[in-house]
Amino acid sequence: MSALQKRFYLYSAVFIVLIAVMFVLHLGTGFADLSYVDLARILLGGGTAEENMTVFDFRMVRSVLALLIGAGLALAGLVFQTISRNELASPGLLGVNAGAGFGVLLLIYFSDTASSSLWLQPLVATIGAAVAAIFIYRMSYEKGKNLSTYTLVLMGISLTAGIHAIEMMLIVRLSQEKFSQVNTWIIGSIFGGTWEHVALLLPIILLLAVFFYLRQTDLDVLALSDETAIGLGVPLNRARFLYLMAAVALAASCVAIGGSIGFVGLLCPHIARRLVGVQHARSIPLTVLIGALLVVSADWVGRVIIAPDEMLLGIVIALIGAPYFLFVLARAKA
Repeated sequence: MSALQKRFYLYSAVFIVLIAVMFVLHLGTGFADLSYVDLARILLGGGTAEENMTVFDFRMVRSVLALLIGAGLALAGLVFQTISRNELASPGLLGVNAGAGFGVLLLIYFSDTASSSLWLQPLVATIGAAVAAIFIYRMSYEKGKNLSTYTLVLMGISLTAGIHAIEMMLIVRLSQEKFSQVNTWIIGSIFGGTWEHVALLLPIILLLAVFFYLRQTDLDVLALSDETAIGLGVPLNRARFLYLMAAVALAASCVAIGGSIGFVGLLCPHIARRLVGVQHARSIPLTVLIGALLVVSADWVGRVIIAPDEMLLGIVIALIGAPYFLFVLARAKA
């Protein structure tokens, strides 16, 4: 067993333990005053109807969604960074978050009430993200040439900037109720999630995580130079489009439910590669674990730091992610 493999098993065990600890802490935090003894009693079936509703329907669904959304966004970020060969790539950078957000904004803008669109948001957000990704890919593609990852990233940045400008023009025309809903969604929050959202998100994340893990060899090759990948028999444009669309579906599903949460897809793959190397057999599982830990921890911090009020999840992650992003940029220049 190689040293990297030993490190992978060690770090995986550490992150699994940390996730379990944070899950319990997250589950024990809320407006209702429940001790961890009470929590254990409720989980073992000894709770009242009110206690069961508090723990299972409000707290646990939020804890599970935090794990799922963190894992999904982190894995999507890893794939984006692989196909673009850019450590700074993420769902936000490549226009996925912007496209999803614009779709939701249009839905809310043209609906009669802010609440009437809640159940349509996941579908519209996914469609918006997919349209944005296809547009970026199409504008970056030149017939007879390999897809330029440099152009792909630049197109993503340009489209994101353009969408945000249009969003600002629409947001100022919203009512106070609709503005509050859009603002919360754009910043990112998993408050108000249901088990129906878990049932929707869980199979998507599991299926795509298994898909990417089984295609780890292709992803390893795509991380190399174009000449090397072609020499190894990988059809670059077709492979990049396939994995781009799969990563878009993964990110859009998470963004549709949790809002436009930034930095998760940027930070987690970068940390995983620093810990266990670039091979996807190791980086995929560790990235998923780091993403799950980051989001559930950030959501817990957001609930306790200004209790009894809450800080939105997206703000907490931005406070963590922005300094690390600057560190990555400074390290790249050094």
